Amino acid sequence: MDTVRNMFDNPIIRTFLGLHNFIILAASTIITGIISYFLHRYKYRNTHLVYEEVIAVLTLFLYLFASISPAFKNYRGYLLPLNLLLSYLWLTGLIFSSQDYSGNRCYNYSPPSIAGQTPNPNSLINGGNHCRLKHAVQAFWIIGFSYLFLNSIIEALMWAGSRRNRILNDGTIDKGRPLTTTTCTANGNTVTTV
Repeated sequence: MDTVRNMFDNPIIRTFLGLHNFIILAASTIITGIISYFLHRYKYRNTHLVYEEVIAVLTLFLYLFASISPAFKNYRGYLLPLNLLLSYLWLTGLIFSSQDYSGNRCYNYSPPSIAGQTPNPNSLINGGNHCRLKHAVQAFWIIGFSYLFLNSIIEALMWAGSRRNRILNDGTIDKGRPLTTTTCTANGNTVTTV
């Protein structure tokens, strides 16, 4: 039982968590760059494109700080609520990008092809429809969501393990208060309750 309890206090687990955070940071940076390019270059802005940009920028900002948090010895999975929230937001971004870019729909959405040009899926210059970039956005939504979901699981286990360790080792319960004991003597027998 001690090995299960102390498994998530291991430096290797913290290293993997930091690596996951860095991969999430990199995915959000790439998505931010590509979608910012679309927003800067084209006047077409739909709600999916704006939502994806906002979530990627928010994640980029938050994970600048979260990527170094596992390096601290007293870190015990405190970013669990953030990971849960962002995993749902990234799942929504993944669904939006899949609706817009899967199959041959990349020619028509976010931004659509320019009128008068024939669609070329390999075109990356002069107003092409950028299917490669759109599929890259979709791929990085998948990568980011996967690692956010894995982080949620690891941090939930890390937080539960640290809480269990604190209760078992220190004799404290919620908010660090010590256990109370009551001693009672009846008929010459002493009874102690916790």
